Amino acid sequence: MQLPFLVLVLGLGGLIPFITLGGWIFLAGFFSPLPHLTVILLAYSACILSFIGAVHWGFAMERPDIITIRGTEKKDQQRLLLGVCPALWAWLALCVGLLLDLRVGYFLEIIGFLFTLFVERAAWKKGNLPPGYMPLRAFLTAGATISLLMAAMSPLQHYDL
Repeated sequence: MQLPFLVLVLGLGGLIPFITLGGWIFLAGFFSPLPHLTVILLAYSACILSFIGAVHWGFAMERPDIITIRGTEKKDQQRLLLGVCPALWAWLALCVGLLLDLRVGYFLEIIGFLFTLFVERAAWKKGNLPPGYMPLRAFLTAGATISLLMAAMSPLQHYDL
């Protein structure tokens, strides 16, 4: 299935900060620590992970009967959970990265992206997500994950924020 051009442009545009920051932190990190850029990447990544969850919240909320006295269907309950869990995980990763260890924060975000992709893939196989969604998400997750790994592997990023 072919995705609309705007979806591709916006999705790929969202990778630009990942690739730029992750690459710059890795390459320039051989010469000088870049504390501000590392925080910017950690924060951007947390925002995007939260956004991915919001997509699923939107899928659930598009139904007018989502919040009823008798409760919601199992599929919608799963969508609501998937809508909130990535944001909570991103917040945890951001806190850990800023307060304890930046690299651990990056790795927590990577886990968040990969776990969310894994859960989305299961939903996609059941037909609960649009057909063209998973190939794009897999590509974007790969780009984000590689960028975060590059930043985490930067040699001179040992400093306190």
